[in-house]
Amino acid sequence: IQDIVRNRQLLTIFREGKYGQQDVDVAILQALLKASQNQDHFGHENWDHQLKLAVAWNRVDIARSEIFTDDHEWKPTDLHAVMAAALISNKPEFVKLFLEQGVRLKEFVTWDTLVYLYDNVAPSCLFHSKLQKVLLEEREHTAGSKMPRIQLHHVSQVLRELLGSSTQHLYPKPKHTERPRLSIPVPHIKLNVQGSSLRSLYKRSAGRVAFTMDPVRDLLIWAVVQNRKELAEIIWAQSQDSMAAALACSKILKELAKEEEDTDTTDAMLALAEQYQQKAIGVFTDCYRKDEERAQKLLTRVSEAWGKTTCLQLALEAKNMNFVSHGGVQAFLTKVWWGKMCVGNGLLQVIACMLFFPLLFTSLITFREKRLQPMGCLTRLRAFFTAPVVIFLMNILSYFTFLLLFAYVLMVDFQSLPSWREYLIYFWLFSLVCEEIRQLLYDPDGLGVVKMASLYFKDFWNKLDVCAILVFIAGLTCRLIPSTLYPGRIILSLAFTIFCLRLMHIFTVSRTLGPKIIIVKRMLKDVFFFLFLLAVWVVSFGVAKQAILIHNEERVEWLFRGVVYHSYLTIFGQIPSYIDGVNFNIDQCSPNGTDPYKPKCPETNEDNKKPIFPEWLTVILLCLYLLFTNILLLNLLIAMFNYTFQQVQEHTDQIWKFQRHDLIEEYHGRPPAPPPFILLNHLQILVRRGLLRRPATHHKQLKEKLEKNEEAALLSWEMYLKESYLQHQQCQEKQNTEKKIQDIAQRVDVLAELLDLDRLKRTGPVEQRLVSLEEQVHQNAQALRWIMLALQGNGFSSGEDMPPVGSSKALEMKELDLEEKLEETQSSYHVLARNLLYPGSHTLRFPVPDEKVPWEVDFPLYAPPTYSADHKDMAVQDPFSPSLESLLKINYNTMDGLIDRQSFHGLYAVQDGLPLNPMGRTGLRGRGRLHCFGPNHALHPIVTRWRRNLDGSIIRKSLKKMLEVLVAQYPLSDVWALPGGSLEPGETLPLKLKWILRREFWPQFQNLLKQGTEIHKGYLDDPRNTDNAWVETVAISVHFDSQNDVEMKRLNSFLQGCDPELCIRWQVLDKRIPLHTNHKLLLHKVSTLLGAYY
Repeated sequence: IQDIVRNRQLLTIFREGKYGQQDVDVAILQALLKASQNQDHFGHENWDHQLKLAVAWNRVDIARSEIFTDDHEWKPTDLHAVMAAALISNKPEFVKLFLEQGVRLKEFVTWDTLVYLYDNVAPSCLFHSKLQKVLLEEREHTAGSKMPRIQLHHVSQVLRELLGSSTQHLYPKPKHTERPRLSIPVPHIKLNVQGSSLRSLYKRSAGRVAFTMDPVRDLLIWAVVQNRKELAEIIWAQSQDSMAAALACSKILKELAKEEEDTDTTDAMLALAEQYQQKAIGVFTDCYRKDEERAQKLLTRVSEAWGKTTCLQLALEAKNMNFVSHGGVQAFLTKVWWGKMCVGNGLLQVIACMLFFPLLFTSLITFREKRLQPMGCLTRLRAFFTAPVVIFLMNILSYFTFLLLFAYVLMVDFQSLPSWREYLIYFWLFSLVCEEIRQLLYDPDGLGVVKMASLYFKDFWNKLDVCAILVFIAGLTCRLIPSTLYPGRIILSLAFTIFCLRLMHIFTVSRTLGPKIIIVKRMLKDVFFFLFLLAVWVVSFGVAKQAILIHNEERVEWLFRGVVYHSYLTIFGQIPSYIDGVNFNIDQCSPNGTDPYKPKCPETNEDNKKPIFPEWLTVILLCLYLLFTNILLLNLLIAMFNYTFQQVQEHTDQIWKFQRHDLIEEYHGRPPAPPPFILLNHLQILVRRGLLRRPATHHKQLKEKLEKNEEAALLSWEMYLKESYLQHQQCQEKQNTEKKIQDIAQRVDVLAELLDLDRLKRTGPVEQRLVSLEEQVHQNAQALRWIMLALQGNGFSSGEDMPPVGSSKALEMKELDLEEKLEETQSSYHVLARNLLYPGSHTLRFPVPDEKVPWEVDFPLYAPPTYSADHKDMAVQDPFSPSLESLLKINYNTMDGLIDRQSFHGLYAVQDGLPLNPMGRTGLRGRGRLHCFGPNHALHPIVTRWRRNLDGSIIRKSLKKMLEVLVAQYPLSDVWALPGGSLEPGETLPLKLKWILRREFWPQFQNLLKQGTEIHKGYLDDPRNTDNAWVETVAISVHFDSQNDVEMKRLNSFLQGCDPELCIRWQVLDKRIPLHTNHKLLLHKVSTLLGAYY
């Protein structure tokens, strides 16, 4: 216990009070930090260790108050390892703290770091399982036996699945000729508090570091795929392309939620996806309020960081209806819909100009761009007829004409030989087929034919077009064959029906009818699942009815009629007349089933006049069938339809605004001429691309590639408004009632703590005042006693005895003096020489209490171990295993050859051939790591100078001048020390001092030592001391008062390092100087001598 109490700086007192249970972890962490701060080598490694402790305990408050202080200046690169640890262990507060401390994500996020982060994704994460699936597919593809390591192109494959086909790979796959960018094997990287693997990750040469294109994007994706909400919010706040980042995160989360099996995680992902959609809406709203034109540029700007896609495309891929239905987005779509014309033009005016184009040259139609107002005829015509709204109306007019002509041919003019009208229909259909082929092969982004085909067939209306065309071609083939003329007409009639259904697509432009199409689609899904329930009742009733009424019906068509068709019609009220036998008529059926146009008669008697089946059973079955189908199932279907209608009706406006984009985009990129004149545009494209091999000069897409300067300015403007949005959100959160209650509770807790501290602070001064009052009373009592003694000596004594004044206090003072002397005596005992573990070995000392240190005190239980090290590098040393004969040859308390065995403290005792430490017991016998028994003399020069500013003025702290002391770090040691040490026999300068000085400067330095001030001469409390060997040193202060001192300049010029691992520097002198503890005691004496700060 006494060994523990000696190190008071390591003790942490924890008083369990009202808040004790909450602060136990803080007390433990503070104790660990104290232990770390008390190490002799208080350098960067120690600071790094303290920070890792704080991160491991997740106490960001301790890190702010105890670690990130003015005592140590942190470089951003020093925090990279702990930044990675905080990210992996999901500690957002520390990530935020490191960003505040200057960590730059552009320097932190390298190729290797990102691979390391993805390699440490939790195995329970869905993204991890998708990555493993990609790695397994690659191993099967390459026919390898080992699982490949995670690389960023594997991550890119998964991300493209999540972001959609409209994006390109975020991380391209490296070529086989390139050198691998990962400098260390990923499986060898382990996350630990020591951080050795993390530190090795960042100790790479600059030539091997590969930085990523957008580090904020990379970290944001890494956090989002793991559903780490707080981390993602902190990183998103750092992003520049914030709107695209928020929409991409929403898309990723929604895709992951579809595959996530855990319902809680799914709900959390969907909620976080909705939050990012709201962030995108908030940023876009602020941008749109400031500048509509620049905000709309953000919608169509091609984002290189997010796979060369646009914000609008990301919102559509993620089905973010709230974002697409935003007023700014809809205003942009309306502007695209009207082309170069003003939005305020009426639809009737446009139709009038379509039918009679000379009206364009009047003021009936106005254009958005003022430069088109006075332009010529061709410019106005091109601006009008290339507008999507005009292209749409002309296509509607063309399609209606096609359907009318088609219907006329089918019903009136369908001859054995096609007429010119029918040939016109074939030519018209050919133009439609060419347009569908153009849409299928139109690939401005270079996605490939297979990908374009998959995108093409994802659209329901494209499927309907292909179906109608294929049915028409089948009917046309039959129609051209004379023997199948009639079947051909039937098939063409079905094709006409499908072409009519295609008309529903034009209703999407209507705010009223557009959502109704969605309702019809969803109701069709409801009907599909409803038919499974209905089929059970229809088949069960039909089979039972058929088996009861009819005997061995072998005709398949009449069997289908009896089982399915009649049962289905019964639901709608067409009850079979023969179900109960009342209206039975033998003439309406065929007794043997030989008449193909009559059903087979039910079971009858021998003369075929009366049915014999049980009428009561068939009636009961019919009633039950109608009860469940006509009442229960049909009402269930109506309820399902009503639920679907209510769901869509609540979001009618959003659905219409979302789906109108597809129509606008289709006609924005469509050739202006309607079918069949559209063939002229197709011919132009074929000649330009196929024959002349010229690339397309312009692709009409809702995306725009900006110049670098313009894009940088636009993103800076967006980032500025994003910061404004975040500040506004913080203000709103503060105004929230729940937030206010939390803030008030925190303030009350802080106020209570401050009151407790104030109470403790007040009791301290009161106690001091009481002590001072007691001292004053004691002094007054002594003065009165002196006065009474003086009066008594001069004959002014009283008849009564002198009252006892201050006698009790005097006794108390004597006791206090004795205690102080005892404490002084105890404090003079060596402390470091009694450390439990002997340095450089595994030997433990025998515990020695303070009161048992002097040899004069009897200590019968004292049984210390013996330890003597063998120093092969020392020419002179006492025997390693001393015997009595070898010990008798040693002459103590005198010069023993070249070895000085005289002590500065006079004669010392010798017992059993071994000298006794004059300062008492140490708990260890032998000579330890010292080379001689008895005193081992040393010399410690303390070379100091004043610490100065750049202008030469002396720096002060607490009104005292500050010193700098010369220190050195020797090889195989991580501790800084004074440039001195043990003296070799016959030498006047220590060997360690000679290592840092050139030989020609040794005599001059000896002169400096002679001129210096001796501050200590005698025993040095050293951890190497034992009962039989100890260190005695002479400490000499060499101070250079002037910065222009010639000797100091010569000293600096003659400093050298005989070993490349030897380091020399001028260290600022204060209490926290990273030196040995016994050296600090010497420095304290120097600072006291010079009146300097310590």
